[in-house]
This record gives sequence, C-alpha cells and structure tokens, in this order.
Amino acid sequence: MSFSPRRKRPGPVRWVAALSSGLGVLSCSGSHEPPRVVPRVGNVQVAATTDVPALLGLPIDTLRHRLGPPQPLPKQFASSEVGAQLHTARGRLDSLLVFRTGGLLLLATYNAQSRRVRDFLLLGHHEDSLMGRAHLRAGTGRYLVMPVFRDSRSFRLLGLRVIPTK
Repeated sequence: MSFSPRRKRPGPVRWVAALSSGLGVLSCSGSHEPPRVVPRVGNVQVAATTDVPALLGLPIDTLRHRLGPPQPLPKQFASSEVGAQLHTARGRLDSLLVFRTGGLLLLATYNAQSRRVRDFLLLGHHEDSLMGRAHLRAGTGRYLVMPVFRDSRSFRLLGLRVIPTK
C-alpha cells in the first residue's frame, strides 16, 4: 500500500476554488433586491348556515319541524365506520335521523323514550369548515366537539361529533 503524501500547504487549485466560492457568496448578498415580506394569511371566516348548538337537547319532533323531513343516509357513509359511531355504550343502535341543512349532513341520535336529541355527528372532511358552518366554537361549556376519524385511514376526518355537556 502506498499513501500519497499530504501537502502541508494547499495547492494553487484549492486556493482558486476557495476564493471563487467565497467571492460568489459575497457577491450575491441580495442587497439589490427588495426586502421579502411573508404574506400573512388570516383566519378564513366561514358563514354559519346552521346553529347546531341551539338544536342540542331539543325533542326530535321539534328538530324535524325545524330541519324538514329526514333524509336517507348517503351510500358513501353507509359503512361500518359510521355505524360504529352510532352505537350506544350497551352495543345497541340508538335512534337515528339524518338531516341535510345549510349544506351540512347532520346525523342526530336521540333517546326513543324521552325523544330528546343526544348528540349530532356532522359528516365532512374539513374541520374548520364544519365548525364555521355549524356555528360551533371550541372551549364552550355547553357542548363538546370531538373529531371522528375513519377506521380505514386514521388520519382522515370522517366528521365532528357534538355532545351536550349539560
């Protein structure tokens, strides 16, 4: 094995390369360019189309009167994912009606004996849009908003569940 001796001082080719790269960095200081301003993107306001918090706890008959006749559940949502979300703690399917109002698909579960709405499931993929259109606010003491994700793709939003706290 033979080793090439290492020079103690850099050769002329290395000096030229080092100087040209240093001059290249200095010559492109950006001082002739206008200062860059990062565009500020504000919160997009989505107009509320349905006051969902006002509908919580109403009798299902009043809800039918306000929102119109119930709709069939769309086929794309008639899967085990939605069905799993609609079962009660005892494993029974609770009473359910589907409404379409203000561009929202609203699944209302209610107690069949008391006829009171228990909670809503708003189906959709965009949390901010659903919150805005349903007139929901985070951190209120009247209701809890919980994201519901798909079974098959845990990173994809299925919708928002709105549960009254009182």
